[in-house]
Amino acid sequence: MLPIFRKTLFYYLLALSLFFSLHACTDLDEFERESTRNTMADTLLGMTESFDSSIDIIVAGHRKVKATAPRTVTRETDSVNQTDMYGPPVEILVFDEDGTIETRINCSHATYISRQLQFEFFGDVVVETGTERKLRTEQLIWDEGAEIFRSNGFVIITTPQDSITGYGFSGDQDLINYTLRTVTGEFAID
Repeated sequence: MLPIFRKTLFYYLLALSLFFSLHACTDLDEFERESTRNTMADTLLGMTESFDSSIDIIVAGHRKVKATAPRTVTRETDSVNQTDMYGPPVEILVFDEDGTIETRINCSHATYISRQLQFEFFGDVVVETGTERKLRTEQLIWDEGAEIFRSNGFVIITTPQDSITGYGFSGDQDLINYTLRTVTGEFAID
């Protein structure tokens, strides 16, 4: 009886050790596969997705820009560092050196290209300034470094005194000094 018990115990322990060995290898293999996938995604794509995002851009120790969006996707490679902000709404606040909001931009989608210090706004773009001026368009580029807005499309600019419409806009971010390639609309001349 003892040899049968030893033989059964031997096979039982052998089966048990094989089970644990195979189970451990399976978990390790899955772990290695998942780690490899994550590492490849991080190094090859350099992509991060976030929800209910808030991004601050700090210049010389002061907050210059605050961008909020329901969803953001950041892509970073050797040649590109770009953040896409998806809404609506996407809201961009531009602050002066004292921390006061000087410009507010709302749109459906925005792209920030950090190496060029440039924002691109798309879909129902509305720019409001502290000077009670407003710009509406479907596409707008903001050169953050030069503090200039540009748009090749149709724009509507309103002030407390007048409104003007046209194509080919280029101007400062206060919407005080600007040019339009083609002008239509009503305006007052001081």
